[in-house]
Amino acid sequence: MFERISNSFALVRHSWAVLKKDKEILIFPVLSGLSSMAAAASFILPVFLLTSHEGLSRRENRLAWYLLTFAFYLVSYFITIFFNVGVMTCASIRMDGGDPTVKDGFRGALRNLGSILAWSFVAATVGVILRALERRFGLIGRIVVGLLGVAWSMLTYFVVPVMIFEGAGVGRSIKRSGELFKKTWGEAAVGSGGMGFVFFILTLLGVVPIALAFWLAAKGATGIAVVVLAGSVTLTYGIALGVIAAALQGIFHVALFRYASTGKVPSDYPEELIARHWQPKT
Repeated sequence: MFERISNSFALVRHSWAVLKKDKEILIFPVLSGLSSMAAAASFILPVFLLTSHEGLSRRENRLAWYLLTFAFYLVSYFITIFFNVGVMTCASIRMDGGDPTVKDGFRGALRNLGSILAWSFVAATVGVILRALERRFGLIGRIVVGLLGVAWSMLTYFVVPVMIFEGAGVGRSIKRSGELFKKTWGEAAVGSGGMGFVFFILTLLGVVPIALAFWLAAKGATGIAVVVLAGSVTLTYGIALGVIAAALQGIFHVALFRYASTGKVPSDYPEELIARHWQPKT
């Protein structure tokens, strides 16, 4: 466990080295978050109309909910994948020795627009099916859906890099993704949570100001203004941390894909670190 934690800090440090060279990459997670919030807001009215409509039968109401859920998943997946492709495109250019710009990232995303839409459609379909199973079978459904979700995530981990860097279709990308996952670090998938653990700890540290402000307010040592200020600091810190985490994960995703598909490690990543942490299956 301690070795994994140590490796995670090292991986974050080397990912950070890549991000520092191209800070403009951060614009993609920011735009992704803003677009996702706008998309979520656009579904408020349809949800309100559906819940307030009393003329539908139970079957029609269920069908309407599934269609609305599918539309929401499709839009959400498309937004997330589109901007993530922008991050990956810039990271790939940097790892090839180039100097990427925001325009390069958007070009990469627009160039793969068809693939992004196709994969969003597949991901949304699977999401609705899993959601339907969860609602139909209750607790057992949630357990089954959880297991299926983990398996699906592992199988499709490299789908987006395969589509944009190898030009494969959705079906071939899923198969290729499974092959790469199994070949390189299927047995050590738990290590991928290392970066998440690091940011979890950093998130906990960000809660300290607001917790301290509430404690002082309860003791009567400070007023509401300090609590509001501390809350603003915590919120800003959390947003910034989320943006950085998203960018680092995108960069790291490209590095792992390159290692998985070619056996070569980008120059900003120490080969012995990744080779030790993601040993190929024997």
